[in-house]
Amino acid sequence: MRPRAKFWLETEEGEYLMGPRTLRLLEAVHAEGSLKAGARAAGFSYRSAWARVRRVEAALGFRLIESHSGGEGGGQSRLTPEALDFVQRFRAFLERSERFLQEAFEDAFA
Repeated sequence: MRPRAKFWLETEEGEYLMGPRTLRLLEAVHAEGSLKAGARAAGFSYRSAWARVRRVEAALGFRLIESHSGGEGGGQSRLTPEALDFVQRFRAFLERSERFLQEAFEDAFA
């Protein structure tokens, strides 16, 4: 037996902003160097990934991705410095929350 929980972020108005799947998308864009490849790696269509990124950007008030079209090698996308900071903070929050949940579970069911 083990505990399971899903954490996500909401706007101040209580609307869903993003969760682990969007976090994986942003991390994949960072790792792959393009939105198209990152979307594929995270299980999103390109169109769905762009829509998700735009929605989150609008809610946060800053850009998440900088895109540059390219020549022969194609374009590239990278996370903005603000997005990198945000992704790192959200990942740290999730990891800390999971450790806390595991400790609380062990205390309750040891």
